[in-house]
Amino acid sequence: MSLPSCPHCNKTSISWWQKYKAAKWALIHCKQCKGHACSLPYLLVFYTMLYVWNVMLFGYLTYVTGNLWYLLTLVVIWVILDLYSVYLPLSAIKTKKPPQQN
Repeated sequence: MSLPSCPHCNKTSISWWQKYKAAKWALIHCKQCKGHACSLPYLLVFYTMLYVWNVMLFGYLTYVTGNLWYLLTLVVIWVILDLYSVYLPLSAIKTKKPPQQN
């Protein structure tokens, strides 16, 4: 599995750890072109809602029933979501250019 590429310069200068953190709403800074990137915001909202749904549903079922199988299900789904998070696509963030001086 090759390293993820920067959406600005298309070079493989982004580590898997940076890509994993990008799925947790962190920004990525490319070492080659100094560009900024993040995971797609709309996908991050959906992805975060999956985390919340997982904790709310299976945490509630564990609390109410006392059955630890629901807690195990919560942990397994959490791990699957974390492993899948490195496959979320990256989006380039445009930086503002300073105003031109005459």
